[in-house]
Amino acid sequence: MVQRLVVSLPQIIKRTPWYGQRHRYRTLFWREITPFAVPILIENLCVLLMGVLSTFLVSWLGKAAMAGVGLADSFNMVVIAFFAAIDLGTTVVVAFSLARGDGQRARAAARQSLGLMTVMGFLLALVIEFFGPAIIDVIAGNAEPEVKIMALNYLHISAWSYPAAAIALIGSGAMRGAGNTKVPMLVNAGMNILNIIISSLLIYGCLGWKGLGFSGAGLGLTLSRYIGALIIIIVLAHRLSGHLLIPINSYFYRWNTSILKEVLSIGVPASVESVLFNGGKLLTQVYVAGMGTNDIAGNFIAFSIASLINLPGNALASSSTIITGKRLGLNQVYQAEKQIRHVFWLATIGLTLIAWSTIPFAGLLARFYTNDPDVVTVTQHLLWLNAAFMPIWACSWVLPASLKGARDARFAMYVSMFSMWGARVVMGYMLGIWLGFGVLGVWLGMVMDWAVRGICFWWRLSSGTWLTHYWKMNKKAPKCP
Repeated sequence: MVQRLVVSLPQIIKRTPWYGQRHRYRTLFWREITPFAVPILIENLCVLLMGVLSTFLVSWLGKAAMAGVGLADSFNMVVIAFFAAIDLGTTVVVAFSLARGDGQRARAAARQSLGLMTVMGFLLALVIEFFGPAIIDVIAGNAEPEVKIMALNYLHISAWSYPAAAIALIGSGAMRGAGNTKVPMLVNAGMNILNIIISSLLIYGCLGWKGLGFSGAGLGLTLSRYIGALIIIIVLAHRLSGHLLIPINSYFYRWNTSILKEVLSIGVPASVESVLFNGGKLLTQVYVAGMGTNDIAGNFIAFSIASLINLPGNALASSSTIITGKRLGLNQVYQAEKQIRHVFWLATIGLTLIAWSTIPFAGLLARFYTNDPDVVTVTQHLLWLNAAFMPIWACSWVLPASLKGARDARFAMYVSMFSMWGARVVMGYMLGIWLGFGVLGVWLGMVMDWAVRGICFWWRLSSGTWLTHYWKMNKKAPKCP
């Protein structure tokens, strides 16, 4: 039977619509997708590793320290997701404006987004300074007192990196929208290396100095982010950023509210989506927090590994956002939809193969973080569950990123609100707590969230309604020269 399948597989492939257009898809992949996706993949890997390595560096201080970082980072990710949503709006407006030859509007969008989010970062850091204990009490639930103390310590220190994180995200997004993906990649790689060096020295010390211990992880992350933010500002102030040139003194110019509204029309729905989505995700962490330290640590390790698995999909999603914005800026609607479908199938097939290949090595991957057998077992089971349902991941995450390139952010917001709170939160509680499946039940609720999102976004693409906002915007925008 296997032999018959191997023989008939080439014939099946030749009968697919893809086969007749394979040369066109190959050109699309190498000339448009790869130049964006590969640097973004490396950049996202560096950003993710900053958090993962912070966890890895403190893992040798004990599972209480690792659980503390995990709980604090679950809140930090809500804030970072908010900045990333505004970054998305900036990227789309910059790409769309430059495609239409309006460099001044692109520069103004980047400059104003940077200013607004830097101020917002400082305000959020002040909120954490005053209300951090209350936030940790909500997140940590019934976690052990030692874990709560460490989580609060890490949150207080890492919160002061929010302004720097905002600058790095928004600046990198603006450069990507302008077609420059290499500089953000190099900056984030540099921040990652600095984070390893500085955090290691601050945690464990050197040359006879004993170091700061647990506090060094948050401080190392914060210092490396500020160095990266400074480099981003310097790059944007010179022509290293490509089509974008934002002198330092221009940050003090009067803001153009119409341009800022254009950015926020994409960024605000996306940020509301991110905050509500990550707020629901945070609530599911509260479920896990009451299940014990082993489940907290295993859950966080599994999320870290799953995030690494998803990196190629996230890179393709970000690339699709930029390419869709540029295509529609040139009024190439047919090409935009073709590209969206191509990226979707690339992500689906690629991620499924990657996730399935990790099944035999799930325990080994978990042992990179910890040697505790109970934590390793929890992590292993969660990674198996993640791999089983990976085929539906791209439909729920890559497609909405592509549609946001057409300014279809509000629909994604409504879908995320419904799927998160109607599927992940409710079903996670029922399966994880009420029916007693534990952390596996919480992850099954997450999978149901993916399914609901995937169905909604596939319908949106197939129905053509994802172009509604583009047609409205197209009537107001100047024609492409």
